[in-house]
Amino acid sequence: MAAKLVLITLLVHVALGPVILANFGKPVNEVVNQNSIEQLEIKLKSQYRATEKLFAAPPDTRRLPPAAARRLIREWQDDLAQSFAKAATTVAGIIALNPPGREMWQERLDTLRLYSQPTSSPDERTVYSSGEVQTSAQVVETPLAVYTDEARAAKIHGDVRLRLVLASDGKVKNVFPIKSLSRGLTESAMAAARQIKFVPAVRNGEPASQFVTFVYEFEKGQSRPPYVPRTVF
Repeated sequence: MAAKLVLITLLVHVALGPVILANFGKPVNEVVNQNSIEQLEIKLKSQYRATEKLFAAPPDTRRLPPAAARRLIREWQDDLAQSFAKAATTVAGIIALNPPGREMWQERLDTLRLYSQPTSSPDERTVYSSGEVQTSAQVVETPLAVYTDEARAAKIHGDVRLRLVLASDGKVKNVFPIKSLSRGLTESAMAAARQIKFVPAVRNGEPASQFVTFVYEFEKGQSRPPYVPRTVF
């Protein structure tokens, strides 16, 4: 029996040795939580990539009869909602591990849960499209995004497309990238979007929250003024 215990102890040390050495002095539960958070973050990045692919490939309904086109659009929207729901579950798992920046993670969870809601009547929602309000939100100021040095050095160019809410209280909320770029450009666009100044939309005579899409372009080492595209996607 003693020999078996010695063998088990040896195997545990061999398996966990690198982890123990890398995290020497930290409580065991803290090390386990950190490893779990990192694994969930890797999973979340994969889920984000899957969501972006869905956004990038809306169904082509140009040659379909109206009923078939509506059904295809609804199926695509359902797929998007499920994609957001999966990511929300992952973020909830991260929050349960009490990560650093808990407030940021909670905001991300709220955003994912908002976009995971199935298509419904405007009377059942608190955020609306431009066609569901009496007066659309009036954008007053759109700060430029910073073209990061890292992106400029790597000659990264293209556009970041953000879905967000211009909320009834005058704040920008629920910013989510539906098309991203590397080298910090997505984060730069999101930071700039949160500084947008606007007059809220009006619905039923009251300030209302409105969904809006903004595009941030990065070309030839320069950041261009953001704009609202003709189409959401």
